[in-house]
Amino acid sequence: MANFTHNPPESAAFIYTLKKYLEAENKENIAALLVNSNCKFVVIDDSAYKGCDLCTAVVYFEVPVISTSKFTESIKNELFNAVELIFPEETGFEIVGVEVSSIIEEPPDDEQRLPNSASLVSRGSIEWDELRFRSKSEIEVYKSLKKRNVLFFANATAILGGKDKKKDKKEPDFLVCQNGKWGILEVMGDLHHTPTNAMQDHERARLFKDYGVSCIEFYDAIKCYNTPEGVVDDFLDRLSKL
Repeated sequence: MANFTHNPPESAAFIYTLKKYLEAENKENIAALLVNSNCKFVVIDDSAYKGCDLCTAVVYFEVPVISTSKFTESIKNELFNAVELIFPEETGFEIVGVEVSSIIEEPPDDEQRLPNSASLVSRGSIEWDELRFRSKSEIEVYKSLKKRNVLFFANATAILGGKDKKKDKKEPDFLVCQNGKWGILEVMGDLHHTPTNAMQDHERARLFKDYGVSCIEFYDAIKCYNTPEGVVDDFLDRLSKL
C-alpha cells in the first residue's frame, strides 16, 4: 500500500497553482473565472481510511455569483482535466468530478462596505503595493495605471458635499486625472459590483456627474483581469476625447 497523506492541499495555494497552470496552457479565460474563488475537497468514498490506497473526492469551487453561469459543461470538463493533472498524488485522493456554486455575498449596503479600501487601515481585503484592494481584477488595473503618466486615486473615499447623509460618501474604484481631465474607472462583476446592485452603481455614477465628472466607464472584472492594458487604453482614450 502506498504511503499517502490523505490530507488535501490548502485551498488558496491549490487555486493559485491551478490558475497558473491554466494560464500556461493558454486558458486564461478559465483562470479568470477563478478570481476571488475558494474550494473544498469532499470525500465521497473513504475506503482509503479503512485499508485501501485511494479515496475518491469531488472538488467544489465556490465563485462569485457573477461567474457561476459562465461555468458551462465544456468549461467544467476542462477544469476537471486540469485539476486531475495538478492534484498532488501523495495525498491519495482520486478526483472524480468538479462542482461549482456561488459564494454567499454580503448585501450591497454602502454603509457596511470597507472604508477607504486602498488605505493602510482597511481590513478583509487584498494587499498589494502597500495598499488594499477589493479584488485581483482591481490590482491588475492598478498595475496598468501605474505605468501611465496619469494621476490616479484607488478606492479613495469621495465626500459629496451638499448631499444627505446616506449619499455623502462614495468609493469610486479609480479616480483618474489625465491632462487636467477627470474620470472614474469602475471594475464591474467582483464581489462589490454585481447585477444585484447595478442600479445602485449607476445611481452613484449620476451623483458624480452632478459634480462635473462626466467620464465614468464600467468594465467587466474578467476583462480587467485578463487584459488590463486594453481596459486602461480604452478608458484613457475616452477620457482624452472629453
